Parts: sequence; C-alpha cells; structure tokens
Amino acid sequence: MSPETIRSMIQDKIADSQVETSGADCNFAVVVTSPEFEGKSPIQRHRMVNEVFKEQLANGELHALSIKTQTP
Repeated sequence: MSPETIRSMIQDKIADSQVETSGADCNFAVVVTSPEFEGKSPIQRHRMVNEVFKEQLANGELHALSIKTQTP
C-alpha cells in the first residue's frame, strides 16, 4: 500500500479528516484529525480507523498501523 492510498481510504470513511502518513510497504503510522472523534474515547477513535483497514489487516496487505487520533 502507498501512503496516498492510506490517506485516501481514511478520508473516504472518516468525515472531514486530515491525515498525515509515514512509513512504507505494509507498515505505516498515521495521525488522523477529525471532528468525528469529538466525544469519543481513544479506543473508540482507534477502532474507527482500524475498521477502515479491516480487510487489508486480515489479508496481510497491511501488516502494522500505528494510530494517533485528535480533534481539530
């Protein structure tokens, strides 16, 4: 996967999100900023991001994803 693909997939599923990516191949780190995270616990926020990549994590296309979430 590419950083652009990661960014695009998150922005398609999480409204008004700003995404910073780093990494390569199948190991990435993301910082996701979205008003959708308002009022949600850190675990709920991480689950929202992980849900975007459920299939890719299951089939090994994406091996590791470090997630940091924040509100604007």
